[in-house]
Amino acid sequence: MLSTVEVAKRIGVSKSTLLRWLDEGLVDDVERDWRGWRVWRSRDVQRVKAFRKAYHSKPIRRIRRGTLSRTEYAKAAAQSMGSFAKGYSPRPGVGM
Repeated sequence: MLSTVEVAKRIGVSKSTLLRWLDEGLVDDVERDWRGWRVWRSRDVQRVKAFRKAYHSKPIRRIRRGTLSRTEYAKAAAQSMGSFAKGYSPRPGVGM
């Protein structure tokens, strides 16, 4: 089990980037312990690594952001890169 900081270092992004991906719904949130802290398992790390690889593999189709809310924009961006997300598999029953 890893902390959010450790996971961010392993996948090569900052902690704030990883938390932003979680906040915007681009990556499914993980389980939490009794204190409310995120508990990252190896399958969660692999899922986020696959997302990062897909996210940076090709440019995301540009969307005029002025007409969409932040959440709608994040969902549209995630759908746009969905075809490049080979190896990314959300947990069963969880999705956009």
